[in-house]
Amino acid sequence: MVYPNGLIGRLDGPFVGRRHDAAILGLSKLCLEMTRLFERPGENYAIYGDAGYSNSRFIKVGYKNHNKLTTAQKEFNRDMSSLRVSVEYGFGRVIQQFAFLDFKKNQKLYLQNLQEQYYVAALLANCQICLRESQVSEYFDCPPPSLEDYLR
Repeated sequence: MVYPNGLIGRLDGPFVGRRHDAAILGLSKLCLEMTRLFERPGENYAIYGDAGYSNSRFIKVGYKNHNKLTTAQKEFNRDMSSLRVSVEYGFGRVIQQFAFLDFKKNQKLYLQNLQEQYYVAALLANCQICLRESQVSEYFDCPPPSLEDYLR
């Protein structure tokens, strides 16, 4: 999960690449956590997901059946799609800064702690965002905290 300030705020896994997004969502228990955190009346929080998910209380996806959509539904799809792309920059930044994480021939599932490597890389990428901001924080006009506040 990437926050509007550009920081990666939640990592789950690792998961086998063949797993379906919806199965990974279930394994992450994210919806259970959101139920616990956002049970207050009048609060309506949701995460936007791609077409691999289905609509639920906490996960919203774009409208399907594109040739029968209203103008408002088409605008929603367009607006949310552009936001989703900006979030992908957050995870792309980790791979860009730490390219060895994406070199499959180097990754040995049972010989290296791949989860730990990715978590450390995400932490360091977040530190860099605190120092320089990112495309995501600029897009949402939501600056990240200072490095001191983040590490505190």
